Amino acid sequence: MDHRDVARNGLDEYLAGVKSALDGLTPAELYWQPTPNSNHIAWTVWHMARAEDHWYNRYIGQGEPVWTAGDFCAKLRLPAERSGAGDSAETVAAFPQLDMADILEYFDAVRTQSLKNLDKVTSSDLGQTREGARGEPPTIAWVLGHVLIEEAQHFGQIAYLRGMLRGLNN
Repeated sequence: MDHRDVARNGLDEYLAGVKSALDGLTPAELYWQPTPNSNHIAWTVWHMARAEDHWYNRYIGQGEPVWTAGDFCAKLRLPAERSGAGDSAETVAAFPQLDMADILEYFDAVRTQSLKNLDKVTSSDLGQTREGARGEPPTIAWVLGHVLIEEAQHFGQIAYLRGMLRGLNN
């Protein structure tokens, strides 16, 4: 077992959890906001996919994100440069009414490419930095950890919203 197995286990766990939390939710529930300043589930799932795509496929893989390479930005009717980072409450509220199957199709495509990029990361690569990301250039090791933490936080938000709507989903 090495860093790739640890990252893969975390990636698999949170995506399976997200899909379980989505099970049976209606479109109205996916777009429900407990307050006008809250994110809804549909936006959060999309943002999770964009975040993974950004870190794994742009910074680790150093290629074009699946978002634009697979033309998912056009399919989901959102600007190519939009990732959700820094979205205002008004922007979240105006998120287009999308079919969750389409958002998950994008997430699954991201995951496929992310795992290909992860498989190429050797132990000696972990200390490499990537220019162009937040402030100080992060190392690949930092990116691997950051994605798991960011995605776990967003999965928790989805699970919490589902709990508010329907109770626990076991």
